[in-house]
Amino acid sequence: MKRLIIPAVIIAAMHLSTEAKVVKDYVSASDNTLSFQVDSIDYRSDLTRIYGKLIGKPHTSNRIDGVTFTGIGSAVTATDIDGVDFQRYFQWEDDGKILVEIDFPVLKTADEAQILFMTVHGPTTTTVKKKIITP
Repeated sequence: MKRLIIPAVIIAAMHLSTEAKVVKDYVSASDNTLSFQVDSIDYRSDLTRIYGKLIGKPHTSNRIDGVTFTGIGSAVTATDIDGVDFQRYFQWEDDGKILVEIDFPVLKTADEAQILFMTVHGPTTTTVKKKIITP
């Protein structure tokens, strides 16, 4: 029985590591209402997580009521956000940046997408494109 446990754990670890795909090197362009810069997108078997930073004027506030991700013909709504809370005001500190993680249902890898933030100041869109890296 012990002989089967170790190989099963190794196979499970290998399987889980091949399912997740972290994509970096994105270029983000936001309108003037709220700036968001995408650092990476983690495509997992159970969710899609966007890592990035909100950029704003130090010592001012804003509120995010919801986020929608649109890419490859589908639009999905965020299920969770870390770094700030949905429907609660937050304030930028001295550096004007807030690191956030936004969770969405499972999505296919996209080279281009739009992220729509519903804020207290109105909707704002961030366009995200995969950088083209030339050798």
